[in-house]
Amino acid sequence: MLHFRPEYERDVLSGKKRITIRYGRSYDVRPGNIVFLAVRGKPIARAKITHVYVKKLRELSEHEIKMEGFKSLNALIKHLRRIYPDITPDSPVTVIRWKLLR
Repeated sequence: MLHFRPEYERDVLSGKKRITIRYGRSYDVRPGNIVFLAVRGKPIARAKITHVYVKKLRELSEHEIKMEGFKSLNALIKHLRRIYPDITPDSPVTVIRWKLLR
């Protein structure tokens, strides 16, 4: 199950948000997995994982940053620091992409 904050529910359900960037390397999802996307612990949709890869936060492309819903790397870092206070531009992040299953 991938958990999201309530402010992302609409974008997840509409298909606008199809990527999540998580701090660290240890996420138990692989391409091809079928997972639930959840808000407040409640499943809101099912999705098929299409890509999972790790890179340094500062190496994220402009496209990945925009797919996550941010206008710049600095805006993304500011947001991530609310969740992960010790994250830095050199921190590893896991990028998870999915396709909604209807």
